[in-house]
Amino acid sequence: MTVQALPRISVIMTTYNGAEFVEQSIGSLTAEAGVDLDIVVVDDSSTDGTLARLRDLEAQDPHIRVFAGEKRGIAGSRNAGLAEVRHEFLTFLDQDDLCMPGRLARQAALIQGTPGVAAVMGETLMFQTLGPDRMPLPGTNTARILGIQLSAGLFRTSAVRPLGFDSTFTMADDFDLILRLLETDHEIAVEREIATLHRRHAGNTSGNIPALRLELVKVFQESLKRRRAAGRVGPIMHPLVAAMSRAGN
Repeated sequence: MTVQALPRISVIMTTYNGAEFVEQSIGSLTAEAGVDLDIVVVDDSSTDGTLARLRDLEAQDPHIRVFAGEKRGIAGSRNAGLAEVRHEFLTFLDQDDLCMPGRLARQAALIQGTPGVAAVMGETLMFQTLGPDRMPLPGTNTARILGIQLSAGLFRTSAVRPLGFDSTFTMADDFDLILRLLETDHEIAVEREIATLHRRHAGNTSGNIPALRLELVKVFQESLKRRRAAGRVGPIMHPLVAAMSRAGN
C-alpha cells in the first residue's frame, strides 16, 4: 500500500510588537492536520517581548524557524522570509490573524488537483471578539470578504519567489503582488470558503484607510504602466481585482 506524502507548505509570518496575539496565531497553524508545515517567522525589531515569545515557541516545535535582524518593514520582512522557505507551496499569516481549521489541507488539494493554477484564494472573515471555541462571537462586528489578504491564499512557491515584494509599498505590497501574478498570466482560482480570520483592533496597520487608499491608487497606476509597456491595454478581468478596488472603501 502506497502512503501519500502530506502537502508541504511553508508559512511566512512577519511580526512587529505582536506579543498579545502571536502565540494564538501560530497556534492556529500548528493545530492544522494533514499538512507538513514549515513556519518561517521574521521579526521586524519588536520591542515588546514578541521575539522572546517566538524563541520559546521555536524551541518547542521544530517546524517553527524564527529570524530577526534589522528593521525591514513588512515587504522587506516578507522578502527575507521568501529567501528561507523550503516547501513547494506557500501561504502567509499576519501576527494577529488566525488560520481557519482545515483550510490548508483543503486548498492544497485544490491546487494539487489543478496543475495550471498558481494560487487559490479563499475568503476572509473580519472579527473583533473570539468565543471560547476560537470562533467570532455571534452578533459582534464581523464582515466576510473575498480574501485579498495573502493569508487567505495558498500559492506555488515557484510563482511567488521570482516576483517578491515591492518594499516601496508599506501597506499594499500584498495587492501589488497579486496584480503582478495576474499580469504574468498566472492563474489564480477563487474558492468561496472562509480561509482566514482577520482580527480588527487599534494596532492594525490596514486600519489607516486614507493611507491605504493612496497606496492602492499607486498600485493600480504601476500595474497600468507595466501592462501598457507590454502592449496590454485592456483591464485585468478577475474577481480579486474587483475586491481590491473596494478595499479602501
